[in-house]
Amino acid sequence: MSDKDWAQEWDDSLNPMAVMQTASAYWNSNVLHVAAALDIFSHLGDGPLSIAEIANKTSADSRGLEMILIALIPLGFLNKTSDDKFENTKLSHTFLVKGRPRYQGGIVTMFESWVAAWSKLKDAVVNGAPVVEKQHDHGEEETRTYIMGMLYRGIPQADLLAEEVTLQGKKKMLDVGGGPGIFTIKMCKKYSGLEGDVFDLPQTLKITKEIIQDFAAGDLVSTKEGSYLQDEFGNGYDVVLLSSMINQEGPEVIKEIIRKSFDAMDSGGTILIQEQFLNTEKTGPLLPVLIGLNQLVHTPAGRAYSAKEVADLAAEVGFVDLSFRPLPEPSPFTLITGTKP
Repeated sequence: MSDKDWAQEWDDSLNPMAVMQTASAYWNSNVLHVAAALDIFSHLGDGPLSIAEIANKTSADSRGLEMILIALIPLGFLNKTSDDKFENTKLSHTFLVKGRPRYQGGIVTMFESWVAAWSKLKDAVVNGAPVVEKQHDHGEEETRTYIMGMLYRGIPQADLLAEEVTLQGKKKMLDVGGGPGIFTIKMCKKYSGLEGDVFDLPQTLKITKEIIQDFAAGDLVSTKEGSYLQDEFGNGYDVVLLSSMINQEGPEVIKEIIRKSFDAMDSGGTILIQEQFLNTEKTGPLLPVLIGLNQLVHTPAGRAYSAKEVADLAAEVGFVDLSFRPLPEPSPFTLITGTKP
C-alpha cells in the first residue's frame, strides 16, 4: 500500500485502539476472576492492607499479587492509599465482600466457569452445536454457586419488576424455571393476597427452599418440582412469570412453554415474559447478542430473540393484549405482558 493509499484510508475519527481493546477484553475479566478467587475484596472488607498483608492472607506470590492489585485500580475495584496500602472502592465493598447484603461473588464465579466453553466459540459457530455436554450439569456445590449467582444478580431486577407491574388482586403466581425464586418472593411480599409457586428441578429447589426461608417468605412462596420441558405446569394460576429462560431454548420449545403457561392460567390471567431481548430490527443491543452466543456455546438450540418474535409466539398460543417495553435503566431487560381471554 502506498503512502497515498494510506492517507486516503485514514480517518481521524477512528479509534486506532478499538481493535485491540475488544481483542484483549478478556484480560479485564480474568483479573476480576483471579481477585474473586483469592477473595481479595473480602480480605479488604475491614480496611486497607499492604501487599505483604494481602499476600499473607491469600498465600499468593507478592510479585503477581501486586500486579493484580494495581490492575484492579483502573478497573474501578480498588484504590491505593497515601501509605501504599490497597482498599476497596464503594463498588467492590458493596458487591464483592462476602457477607454483604448485595454480594455478587457468585456471578463472578459463574462467568469464570464458562471461560473454557467460550474458548471454543469458533467450534460452536462452525458446527452449530454446543461445546459442552449439558448446560450447568454440575454437582451440588457448582449448582449452589450458579443459583446464588442468579440470586444476587436478580435481587435489584426483582425489586424493579415489582414496581413496574401491577398485580394487586391477583391470587396465585407461578414462576417457571424460577431458580432462586427471588422474583416470586419480591412479588408476593409487595402484593397483599398474592401467593406463589417456584417451578424448577429438585436439585435447584433444595437451594430455593433455603432462600425462601432466608427471606422469611415461607408463608407466601412454595416450591413445585418439575421440568418445564417434560411436565405440565398445573392450573389455577392468574399470573405466570417466564424470566431469563427464553434464550436457552429453540422456538418450538418456547412456544410449548408458553402453551403450558396458557393452560395453567385462569381466564383473565396475566403472563409476564422478562428477558434480555434484541431490538425488533435485531441489530443489538450487545448484551443480548452475547447472551445468545453463550447459549450457542452451551445449548442445542438457544439463541437471542427479539421481543416481537416471542410476543408473536404468545399470540399464536392465544394470548391477547400483548405488548412489550424496555424496563427502566440500568435494567437490561424487556418485559412482554399479555392476557389469557
